[in-house]
Amino acid sequence: MFTTRARWLAGGIVAALVLSPSVPAGAHYRRPVGRYVVPGDRAYPEGIVREPGTPYFYVGGMTDGTIWRGRIDQPRLEVFLPGGQDGRTSAVGMKITQGRLVVAGGTTGKVFVYRTRDRQLLHVFDSGARDGLVNDVAVAPNGDAYVTDSFRPVLYRITAAQLAKREIDQPLRTHVDFAGTPVRYDTGVNEEGINGNGLVVTPDGRFVLMADTNSQAFYRISTRTGAVDPIDLGGVTDIGADGLLLRDGTLYSVTSVFHPEGEISVLRLSKDYSRAQVQRRINGRGMDFPSTAAFDGDDLLVVNFQFQKAEPALPFTVVRVSLCTTAGLR
Repeated sequence: MFTTRARWLAGGIVAALVLSPSVPAGAHYRRPVGRYVVPGDRAYPEGIVREPGTPYFYVGGMTDGTIWRGRIDQPRLEVFLPGGQDGRTSAVGMKITQGRLVVAGGTTGKVFVYRTRDRQLLHVFDSGARDGLVNDVAVAPNGDAYVTDSFRPVLYRITAAQLAKREIDQPLRTHVDFAGTPVRYDTGVNEEGINGNGLVVTPDGRFVLMADTNSQAFYRISTRTGAVDPIDLGGVTDIGADGLLLRDGTLYSVTSVFHPEGEISVLRLSKDYSRAQVQRRINGRGMDFPSTAAFDGDDLLVVNFQFQKAEPALPFTVVRVSLCTTAGLR
């Protein structure tokens, strides 16, 4: 993801991160595998989401918008939605809510929504901007969806009421304009202008927590007022803020900014989400320039994006990384 801005604008995308519940107790599937193959030598898989109550997970392709579906007990993914369909030429961050797959469309400036049961297109939310990078999606407890744009300094919101409408074509509206806030959109460590990136919504629905890749920072954004505050990291500056997950007061940041072999930073949040302390780092374990991940029980399913490499190591893969072992920590 840190090549040239022109390459990004040609079909680019960055990280997106996913939070999804694990398979419920009593569900019976074969033993999960540790490595999943994404078909295609130009796939560049970027986003991932785990569908609750099923054996399925979904992965999006940055370069042409293909969406693959995998089973946790089978080693190879299959095409779920072909690239280019419905004008979906890039697929980045994803979430699932009430059987609807919500997909950030990268440089299309759009968000696409599909019903997972029958693959039907339900909505296309269009920002109208073609100079942005619609990157990641997070769903609040009330059903609203928040969406980052890595090139344009805004946070979008799709309301639960919009998602419930029968109307397919709808506007993607700005919820927070970052002008005049602590968030600064400009070039940084990646030299690409990749700013607002992964995001999650807190369980109480009060805040969006957003990663800023350029500044290596995290921000707390009020869903009610739009007020933006930096999250105090205690002076730590090498986390590599990218795709995010949140569970039980712990924030997980998946990145390759400082570690091509992949790094998951595990941070404990204060009760008001204003502070975060690094507890540990997870490196390696089959990761290779990863972009994002999804929870699967006590594991993460990590996407090996590899967009930064001149020649990716084939095949493209999703790897299972356990959060329960101390192996590989520093």
